[in-house]
Amino acid sequence: MLPVVLSSLLLSSLLLPAVAAPPADLVTPTPVDNPDALSGWFLALQRAEAGEGVARALHYGDSTLAADGLASTVRDRLQARFGDAGPGFVPASFLPQWSVRSDVVGWRQGDWSYKTILYGGGGGRYGLGGIVGIMRSGASVTVRAVDGSGEIRPMQHLEAWYQAGVGYGTLSVSLDGATVDSQAAVATATEDRVLVHDGPFDKARLRASGGAVPLYGVVLESGRPGATWETLSVSGVGSKSFSVYAGEGLALQVARRDPDLIVVMLGGNEAGYPVLSVGDGSGYTPIFQAALDTIRAGAPDAACLVLSPLDQGEVDEDGHARSKRGMPNLVARQRDVALDGGCAFWNTWQAMGGEGAAVTWGRTRGIGTGDFVHVTGRGLALLGDALADALLQAYDAWGGVEVGGPGTVDGSGAATN
Repeated sequence: MLPVVLSSLLLSSLLLPAVAAPPADLVTPTPVDNPDALSGWFLALQRAEAGEGVARALHYGDSTLAADGLASTVRDRLQARFGDAGPGFVPASFLPQWSVRSDVVGWRQGDWSYKTILYGGGGGRYGLGGIVGIMRSGASVTVRAVDGSGEIRPMQHLEAWYQAGVGYGTLSVSLDGATVDSQAAVATATEDRVLVHDGPFDKARLRASGGAVPLYGVVLESGRPGATWETLSVSGVGSKSFSVYAGEGLALQVARRDPDLIVVMLGGNEAGYPVLSVGDGSGYTPIFQAALDTIRAGAPDAACLVLSPLDQGEVDEDGHARSKRGMPNLVARQRDVALDGGCAFWNTWQAMGGEGAAVTWGRTRGIGTGDFVHVTGRGLALLGDALADALLQAYDAWGGVEVGGPGTVDGSGAATN
């Protein structure tokens, strides 16, 4: 799945004609495995529902997430119930080539370039979302949070996450046309910084002057209790992509965001790995384990949820469409890693129908894109609803038990007495 795929998928979604409802059995209701591992997040949701605090979720993934389809559906469902805390962290992409958000609009101006965890070249620093948008002097971006109809959602809290270093310029922030802060991005050694501003605004503009400023992203929060579901995806990445982070580069960023839940959905670009066709595919385990460990290192006490990738299909040498041979092993090994590490697991592959699902979905009008790999925004919405159903059912079954209380569970899902 190359980055250019995302742009074509967005365009094809816009051009798809209205079609009849998909078959009722296209999605299989699938519960969350090891839901006790989500107890810490459930407690944050419970507090948000009571009007206290924000339950933050970071969702890492590849091009399945890059158009925000599945994640946006989950986000909408959670915010409708627990409150709208805002978009949260938004990576400095602002380009469909890499990733977009359905609840944020961004306009770039001037000269920009990018470094990502897919191709590297960022010196081991790629921010929270795996993307660095390098603004040359005079370049800017204007961002605003929007609702489903495109109307502006007023925000209360802004953060600009950027990189400082030798020879860099100045980052200026304007809210609704008025400059509120400027910070020199010059330092004797490369370091990560955050500019923070509180106060009501509709639109925020970030501008570089006097030199380049590498931007990791922005945080937009409403100042109200509720939930966030923050999509952190780069089209084309796989588990090995996270090895390009240097040292604690990602861990420090995750720690700064302080999530209640970390969600990982990788593997869509890995189903063809030869190691998955050898025995039970156990050779894949350390590959996925390393990525999960890297992502979780900055918030080891946060709840953790692993989502298997969508079924990945191919056309064999005889011209027959089928699921890639490595899919069953890929899903099984990801589940093992998740449960062994104290994470919850949701089987997206099973929810789609398991073996052969990529072909069924790919040939369903309005749902498949025809490549037996991706599905349309409509298809992702179906899966997003299935995931939201599973999460909310697990939350309701949890019943508001205090984390770490006598005879309950702690944040890792382990029983306590």
